[in-house]
Order: sequence, then C-alpha cells, then structure tokens
Amino acid sequence: MSNDAIQGLPRGDWQVSSEIPLPRRRDYPIAIVGAGSIVNDAHLPAYRKAGFNVIGIYDRDADKAGATAARYGIDTVYASLDDVLASPAAIVDVAVPARENYAIATRVAQAGKALLLQKPMAEDLATAEAIVAAVEEAGIVAAVNQQARWMPAALAMRDLIGRGLLGEIYQVSFLINVLTPWDTWPWIVAGEHVEVMYHSIHYLDTIRALLGREPRLVFADGSTVPGFSTGGETRTTIQLIFDGQLRATVVDTHHNSGGLVDQFATFRVEGTEGSAVAELGLLKNYPTGVPDSFRYMSHNLQSGTWISPDLAGSWFPDAFIGTMASVMRGLEGAPGAPETSLRDNLGTLRIVMAAYHSMVSHSAVDPQSL
Repeated sequence: MSNDAIQGLPRGDWQVSSEIPLPRRRDYPIAIVGAGSIVNDAHLPAYRKAGFNVIGIYDRDADKAGATAARYGIDTVYASLDDVLASPAAIVDVAVPARENYAIATRVAQAGKALLLQKPMAEDLATAEAIVAAVEEAGIVAAVNQQARWMPAALAMRDLIGRGLLGEIYQVSFLINVLTPWDTWPWIVAGEHVEVMYHSIHYLDTIRALLGREPRLVFADGSTVPGFSTGGETRTTIQLIFDGQLRATVVDTHHNSGGLVDQFATFRVEGTEGSAVAELGLLKNYPTGVPDSFRYMSHNLQSGTWISPDLAGSWFPDAFIGTMASVMRGLEGAPGAPETSLRDNLGTLRIVMAAYHSMVSHSAVDPQSL
C-alpha cells in the first residue's frame, strides 16, 4: 500500500530519520594516502558533497595521485608519506591494501594526527591488536572506514529499532546475489581470504551497529564457482547466533549471470512488531548502481500497511561522509565518537576471523575465543 493509505497518523509518526551526525566544523584539513578506485568512487565524492577540506593526496604511483588530484581539484600531490606527515593535515585518510595499514598507521600515530583506516584494519587479529595498541599509546583519534553502518537504510533501521516500531528484533538478514567486478581488485581475489574479509565484513559490522550486541557463536561456509580463479571464497553463508531467539544471516554470492533483472541485494530486519526491508542498489551494476528502495511495516502504527519513506542519499558516496564525520566528531570530543574506533572494530574483525575458523572446522566458533 502507498503512504496515502496511512490514515490518521501524524507525519512525524511514520517518517524515519537517516541523517548522518555531522561535526560542528567541516574544515579540518584532510590528507589522503591512496588514489585507487575506492578513493575516486567514494571517498572524494563524499567529501566534496559534505564540504570537507581535502588539502592533499599521496600514492606510490605519482601519476595516479596526480590524475586524482586533477579530477577533484586537490591542490597538493605529496611526494612521500613523510611529506604527508609533515603537512598541516589534521586527519590522514588511508585507503591502501590492509597489509600496509600497520606500517602507515604507526607512523601517523607517532605524528599525532587523527587517522581513518580503510577496512579491514588488518587481515589477522594480532596485527590489528598491534595497530590498536600503537594508536592508543599515542592517544590519537582513529577509526576504521566501516561505512556501511551509515548507509541510509542502516540509519533508518536504527531509527525504527530505537523508537520501538519493530518490537523485539529476532532476525537481521543480508541476502545478496549480484555480479561483482572482481577484476577491479586483483590483489584481493588472489588472497587466501576474499569475500568475508573484503565484502561481507560490511554486513557483519552493520549487524553489530544495529543490535548493539555480540554474537555468541558464528557458523560459516565459503566457496567459489567452477573455473573462477581465486585464492579464497566468493560465495559465503554466515549465521550469527546470539543469546535467546536473535539470529543474523548473511548469504552472499557474486557471480549472478542473469542480468540486473535477476539480481537482488536485500537487507531485512524483522521484529515482533514489524519488519523493514531495503534493496541496496549500489551492489547491482557496481559501482554505478541502481536506485535503492526502502519500506517498513509496524503493527504499532498501522498493521499490514507498508510505508515507503524517501531516504536521501545512497551507500556510495553518502555513507563515507559518516565515517569521516565521526573522526571529526571524535576530535571535537563528541560522546561515543568515532563510532568505528579501532577498539570497536576489533569486535567486527573477531567475527570475520571466527567465520574463517568455522569454514575450516565445519563447526560453530565463539568469536571471543580468538
């Protein structure tokens, strides 16, 4: 049913909020390390949209950095990481392969600058914990770019849950069947850990943000398709088992050959008083994507009536405003900011590693045991 079918309800009762919390000021100088596809397709479009102040960029490939700087009107192309750290940048935004994060993060920490690391923070827990220790010893504000928790649908889900419109949540699901251009990231596909480490990690972090709880057990299976050249998994199923009746499920495959009409990227939250359903258009024809959709039904409002509020923005680039804004809010001393702090992100990485342990052992794994 359309929103016109909502009889006698004040507009504020059925509207949802998907607004990103923003800092008091937006002119903190930002230096970017890395000029790959994610910086060009998401970071810089987001920062331009938000009015953030990018003062320079560095990449080991100077031509790539120069091309990105020209495309986005960035004044300075740094010749080295030393130049980045000597710059007036207050925040260093690092978007490089995870294996490089430790070396760069420790130097940023020593320089006393705020830090935003691309996910995953590391490909193993020991390295991640070493990064956390270095950052906490230096006392800098630091976060991981787990931006999916700021996509409009996730923020709207949080609003509905917080207002009690869905009742007690018992199921969160990400059901994905799309065609992903893995050739964009040959270094990822060649690795031992692929889909969960570099894609479903977004869903696992979003589940944690929505529920505010940690799973008791993780059960997972991973595979690929016949003939696909990879060192790891590109199809996964992950079940998160919480205390009581709460469960979360991720079913993710990236090889749909049936065209856009056959693809789906569904995000569902189900509770005792209602459900909310989003279709994540970004994942179809990535990175261009197609329009998102969002709908929900609440027995506390009008039982059986599906409401489709308009949500501004999309995962790319808008959610990337959220992660950088949270670092800025951390610099301003906002309570709980940055939300994806390195310490918090260890919880997400433990679930990722529990999934991989489960794939090997064919048994459920307690993330806290790792």
